[in-house]
Amino acid sequence: MAILPDAETIRAAQHGEATAVAELARSIRPHIERQLARYPVSDEDRRDLLQSTMMQVVRKLDSFRGDSSFSTWLFRVTANEALMLMRSHRRHRARLVEGMDLEDLNVLVEDHPATDGATSAVTSERDARVREALQKLPESYRDVVIAHYHHDLGLQEIADRLNITESAVRSRLHRARSRLRSVLKNDMRLDQAAA
Repeated sequence: MAILPDAETIRAAQHGEATAVAELARSIRPHIERQLARYPVSDEDRRDLLQSTMMQVVRKLDSFRGDSSFSTWLFRVTANEALMLMRSHRRHRARLVEGMDLEDLNVLVEDHPATDGATSAVTSERDARVREALQKLPESYRDVVIAHYHHDLGLQEIADRLNITESAVRSRLHRARSRLRSVLKNDMRLDQAAA
């Protein structure tokens, strides 16, 4: 098992001593790799994360004051890098429609229209249906859905902003999804019956 650098090496690296920085990088690499293996990212992203985390450690080394153990500080820096990447990927994938991303619409509506030349018209129609379905939600549910999907906030962040518990946020989000799913499926049945 790899050993973390000692206090002397950390202090020397904080002062910019090249050999100490190289020793620090060599010794933290296995710890970072092991932690990154726990995150659901691709191998390519994991390699990028390893490099960006190591650079962040060197950049932020001055912020390590020794109040906690170096391993705790390293864990936090690594976790922050991984979570930022995952959040960035989620934002880039998401195509937002007034508080609801279309990727999640795929979960809410199981039947998808055929894709042909009218794909953008179909997408616009689906966007409008989601907006209408959101308006049918009680305000407390709509606020949670918009905060989670549009503002990309985590459950605890939403709880803090709305001054409610995280379990209340989780419950409202679950109920909102169920209602949205029900409204959207019902609309589809009505359209099919009218056709």
